[in-house]
Amino acid sequence: MAESNTLLQFDAINRIALGDDDPGVRVTAIRSLWPSEDGSFIPTLLELLESDESSEVRAQAAAALGRFVYLGEVGKIPARTLTEIEERLLSVVDGAADPHISRRALESLGFSSRPEVPELIEHAFEDDSEEWAASALYAMGRSADDRWAPLVIDRLKDSNLDLSREAARAAGELELSDALAALVDLLQEEDAELHLAAAWALSQIGGDGAEEALEELLERTEDEDETDLIEDALENLALTHEMSDLSLLDFSPEDLQALVNPEMPDLSEDEDQLNP
Repeated sequence: MAESNTLLQFDAINRIALGDDDPGVRVTAIRSLWPSEDGSFIPTLLELLESDESSEVRAQAAAALGRFVYLGEVGKIPARTLTEIEERLLSVVDGAADPHISRRALESLGFSSRPEVPELIEHAFEDDSEEWAASALYAMGRSADDRWAPLVIDRLKDSNLDLSREAARAAGELELSDALAALVDLLQEEDAELHLAAAWALSQIGGDGAEEALEELLERTEDEDETDLIEDALENLALTHEMSDLSLLDFSPEDLQALVNPEMPDLSEDEDQLNP
């Protein structure tokens, strides 16, 4: 219901469910917090991250804290709260016994501008485990950092479908125009999740040929759910193009100065005429 109607809000129910005896209920409650910006959930999520008896609950709490890292980066929660979340996630990346929890913590830290995070991402990317590499790509996509562009593009056609899918998502989040050709090629892949990830990435990047490629994919798609997702991608592509066409956002320093201190017309002649 929350996914289909953004006006609905279930924080009160989720708050009760976070304390349920059933770990499955706690996991579902944490997942249901995805649209919430209520910082009062942060202490509970931190406690679940570090103390819950269920590793799945701890991993889900680590993932949910990523939203609050993002909110901290855009100034919607206090800086000291952001720092506490980052510190606790960093300790989990280094110290959690279950790698699943550590990987979710790294993914949440992808939003963080902390100077130690890029090194953690790079180390995870170079790990022998493909699961760690997938989490690293996920974090790269959240970073808004172009430094990762070569690594992301290199993995777009990886033989491991999980890595290829995560690379496609990261390319879209980072809006990598250099990835357009590879993403169009991925639309031909049989794996539905992969070509749909590529389709959404194209809708985020835009550019020449993106709309035609998505329209072609839509024509040959027979699955109803896939059709809906591709139509959503086309709508998002239209929005992407509209945003790129907004010249109002292109202020030069001189434009900004003129806006702050507008040059007023010289009214001295008019005053002379009014007061001979």
